[in-house]
Amino acid sequence: MSKLTRRAVLAATMAPLAVPPLATPAIAQSRIKVKFAGGGVALYGYMPFFVATGRQLWQKHGLDPDIAMFPGGAPAMQAVLGGSSQIACGYYEHTVQMAAKGAKLQAFVLQAQNSGLALGVRKALGGEIKTIADLKGRKIGVSAPGSATHMFVLQLLAKAGLKAGDVSTIGVGTTQTALSAFERGDIDALSLFDPIMIDLEQRGLATVLADARNTAGSTAIFGGPYASGSLYGDTGWLDKNPDAVRGAAAAILEAVTFLKTAAPREALDSLEKGMCFLGAPVCDAGFSQNREAFQHNGRITLEQAQTVRRMLDSFNPEIAAAKIDLSATFTARFLAG
Repeated sequence: MSKLTRRAVLAATMAPLAVPPLATPAIAQSRIKVKFAGGGVALYGYMPFFVATGRQLWQKHGLDPDIAMFPGGAPAMQAVLGGSSQIACGYYEHTVQMAAKGAKLQAFVLQAQNSGLALGVRKALGGEIKTIADLKGRKIGVSAPGSATHMFVLQLLAKAGLKAGDVSTIGVGTTQTALSAFERGDIDALSLFDPIMIDLEQRGLATVLADARNTAGSTAIFGGPYASGSLYGDTGWLDKNPDAVRGAAAAILEAVTFLKTAAPREALDSLEKGMCFLGAPVCDAGFSQNREAFQHNGRITLEQAQTVRRMLDSFNPEIAAAKIDLSATFTARFLAG
């Protein structure tokens, strides 16, 4: 099985981390080797991916996973585009973003609906920053430039009448480095997922200005149903490796089905030891808050895709002007039933 240790989790905010498979050689030879690029240890948006690892669902569905972790979705996407990885664990929006540039990436299974993101400001700045517009001239932490956390910020800025250049965005990863940057005051605000965000709230360090961690909040911010965490790959590679893709889709769908009804402790215990680096109470609370993300059937809908396209159009003129066949950016053909 692919081991994701505590050290590996914390290292994921820096260089890409190769996670060697631990299956025995005899068993591994009968499985299909697949190189995955993980877009950061975003515990809930990508939780099915880590459940599939912790519960050995990749192996159950015929795969021998080789996992490299990156500090955000953008570098994971680049790994797939560059050919060093074959399947990305990242946000669906990257397939639309790259379609505007002529790249053919396709999401084939949904991990989480809703955005799962929140933007919080340091509580000490509460008197100065009360709205998104007040972020002008401020430093905002994101997982990595170009990643979903960054695009969330760009859309919020556009809705508030600001431009990307009106703020400074700083890549801080998705684990301890993000937490430390916020605690030290290196950044004024942070766009990220739980459990980091709920931990900062519980400790009275952050005030959330925009919250898309549940269906109501996500719909209010984006104007419709949203597709977030997914697995995607180059369309050409997917077409040539249908058995591998079907295995990956089946593993994620089994993980999603498990998470629909799992108790918080049961869900967190299914992850590799050390993944919940903030402690069980925080991670349990975060899971309960994000449970709605897993109430789906693994299929991305056209309505979700249209919501994502509108979000990208709102701040990216290149995407807004591009002719994009949204139906080519996602598929359900590798899902059973």
